[in-house]
Amino acid sequence: MIGKILAGRYEIISKLGEGGFGTTYLAIDRKLPDKDQCVVKHFSPKATDLNTLFHARRLFETEAKVLNRLGNHDRVPRLLAHFEEDQKFYLVQEFIAGYDLSHEINPNKQWSQEKVIALLQDILEALEFLHQNNVIHRDIKPSNLMRRQQDGKIVLIDFGAVKQTGSQTVNAQGQMISTVVVGTPGYIPSEQNQGQPRLCSDIYAVGIIGIEALTNLNPMQLPKDNLTGEIIWRDQAQVSQQFAEIIDKMLKYDFRQRYQSATEALQALGKLTPANRPAKSIWQKAIIGLGIATLATIIAFLFIIIPRNNSLKNYSNTVYGISIKYPTDWEKTVTPD
Repeated sequence: MIGKILAGRYEIISKLGEGGFGTTYLAIDRKLPDKDQCVVKHFSPKATDLNTLFHARRLFETEAKVLNRLGNHDRVPRLLAHFEEDQKFYLVQEFIAGYDLSHEINPNKQWSQEKVIALLQDILEALEFLHQNNVIHRDIKPSNLMRRQQDGKIVLIDFGAVKQTGSQTVNAQGQMISTVVVGTPGYIPSEQNQGQPRLCSDIYAVGIIGIEALTNLNPMQLPKDNLTGEIIWRDQAQVSQQFAEIIDKMLKYDFRQRYQSATEALQALGKLTPANRPAKSIWQKAIIGLGIATLATIIAFLFIIIPRNNSLKNYSNTVYGISIKYPTDWEKTVTPD
């Protein structure tokens, strides 16, 4: 595929990634003066019979229109082109310079509550536009969130036609049925795992990312309550009660009890006040208190040992127009003219 030119203009430079639904490539647009970089997503249906191709093509076209509309938002890569070639489907999108969040969230460092709050707000701000257009991302995870080099903002990537098309097939009667669960294990809730994703399924994934950053635990390692199905995580991180409750609501096993959209989750995070930030630990308070006490002792000691002289004399010289006060124990020294 490397070096191949698609649609007479998009030259494949290198492979960026590969998944169960297709392959993503870095390409250049040979028809632009500067040969701008772009991302080409290639999807080839497993079945090539006419009936399957017909329905796959219809879904592909529908989703391309959705992506075209979403691409008008600053936090979603623009759709530059979509086409079919040799019974294979291609999406061409804007190239985003930066790196994905898997380079930030790693098992070697736990994030502070303040940093995680800022991250969740950034992700939800990008996700809010999708939800306002009734679009479910379905695969929110660190590697699908780009930290844009230009301004450090989060940009959503890897969603749309390829995954929705890949999640459908045709039965013997020509009816569309769901056979593939779109999403990444550990980041998808139960209803999505059953092939019935909702807007709040994305909220669940965002909550998982929050816990991943707070605890350093892989999502697949998070323990769950055997009776309720709820994730057990609070003993792994030091956060305020109110923030913990927000995370818990994002992760509710019953989707009806979650925040139903990115807007609702953003509003909840926006209500966090300084009083709801994590309190200093007992050791931190003890160290601060000890420092204050030590400083006070030093000041008092210096006040005692440093001699003070409150007896002063006045000296005036009308010739030179000066007037000063000086301690009585100063000695006068007369210098010759």
